Amino acid sequence: MKQVQDPLSAPKLRNNSLDCPPNRNTVFKLSNPSLDYKDYCKASSIRVFDDVDSEEGDLARPSVLFPSLRLLIAALLCCCFVALSVSTSNMAVALICMTSCPLNIYSGDLDWKNEQEGLVLAAQNAGSLLMVVTGLWADRINGKWMVAGGLILCFAANAALPIMAYDSFWYAVAARFAVGAADACLMPSANSLITRWFPQAERAAAIGIITGGRQIGTLFILPTAGYLCSRKDILNGWPAIFYLSALISILVGLFWLPMGADKPSKQMCISQQERLYIESRIACESIGKRNAPRIIPWSAIIRSSALWAGIFALVCHEYPLVIMLQFLPNYMRDVLQFAPTKNGIVSALPIACLFISKTLSSTLSTWLNRNTTWGRTTLCKLFNGIASSGLSICIFLVTCFDEKTSVLATVAFCGAMLFAGLHTPGVQTALVQLAPPFSGIITGLSFFVVAWFGIGNKILTKHMVKNGVAKEWAMVFYISGIIAALPVIFFTIWGSADRQWWSAPSSKASTHSLNTQETTVAH
Repeated sequence: MKQVQDPLSAPKLRNNSLDCPPNRNTVFKLSNPSLDYKDYCKASSIRVFDDVDSEEGDLARPSVLFPSLRLLIAALLCCCFVALSVSTSNMAVALICMTSCPLNIYSGDLDWKNEQEGLVLAAQNAGSLLMVVTGLWADRINGKWMVAGGLILCFAANAALPIMAYDSFWYAVAARFAVGAADACLMPSANSLITRWFPQAERAAAIGIITGGRQIGTLFILPTAGYLCSRKDILNGWPAIFYLSALISILVGLFWLPMGADKPSKQMCISQQERLYIESRIACESIGKRNAPRIIPWSAIIRSSALWAGIFALVCHEYPLVIMLQFLPNYMRDVLQFAPTKNGIVSALPIACLFISKTLSSTLSTWLNRNTTWGRTTLCKLFNGIASSGLSICIFLVTCFDEKTSVLATVAFCGAMLFAGLHTPGVQTALVQLAPPFSGIITGLSFFVVAWFGIGNKILTKHMVKNGVAKEWAMVFYISGIIAALPVIFFTIWGSADRQWWSAPSSKASTHSLNTQETTVAH
């Protein structure tokens, strides 16, 4: 029999699998690679599918823009993260022109105290705490509708906030809580969709494309929000920021609903050849059907040192990023004294550096994985160690600059984000690799812990920065710099990117999964 082939792919990244040894070809390739199907899942008695190149009635053909449907799914999920990022980042700039400030250039409509502003910002992380619940369900219910639910929450929160915020800041707290709940819906469901749509060799590429939406959304909204802040003639300035964010959520949803799908078999436009290719490649991982009964190894999960090392490193990575993403416009207003429009533009520069860094470092990690003898854990620890060290040093350097040296301060922020991007092939990739069948649970647990620290971070920062002077901000950056450096020790010792024993599939499960697919094709 002929082997299953996939001619519908484009070059990007590659990753190894403990269960399915990877194809030597690059993923998303447009050529016609041969799949050495007998090389993986050797422990299983697997029959090879017939070639489906000449399948009659298979009208789906690759396009120049989207050579495969899974690449389209990655692009759509990227757009969903753009909508989410716009909603989570818009408050960073909007807040500086919503509220009153001693500087004349910032005369807001709302008279909120520092503690109230801190609660508004922390409410988003409070909503993200729901991820511990949504993570449990992400592997059980339809991921398409969880993503749609997140987009609806983004729309409702952004549309309601400008109307309700004038009455009480508690309405703004509720709206930001809804945005956090949207994140709790989108993040676990996206990771679960990745494990069902992308073979192991393509997941690094998928993660890079999809999560890049966060930086794209932030890059768009920061300068746009800075411009709208100064345009009182456009819906009174700052309310236009939230109405624009709501519009983006709706537009993305209109594309996601008809084209998104929980798995390849539910996508109406996918070719049979590509569907069989995906299903055969992921069968070895025994991810299982969403409605199939499964036993979650809670005891092993809780006792996994590799998991907790990854979560700890993720917290230390996210803590300074919260300062960069949520408080950077405030710092540039208070210490560097930038005008609103300039503030929005300059605040976006470090985000651009983060996007470039994570993309290039993921590509470099893949090249090293393919052309050296280094294992996945070694590479993850290497990139994560460099990331944490450089991030910490650059954050400490920020405290040396003031208004007169604002250019150097901006360079230090950009350097910090360049190093932070190396966490993508570091701890972020490591966490995804630990347990593919329980990706939603791992994501929910990880970001549940991150959300708690995010709440404390925002409240503590607003408590420390009462007058906006340089000494107060310096203390904030000292704390962030110390936290950023901790994974150099802890993740290097206890971290891992290898699939854990408690999530490893049995050969019986793999064989049953593949035979079930073959029976379906035969009929």
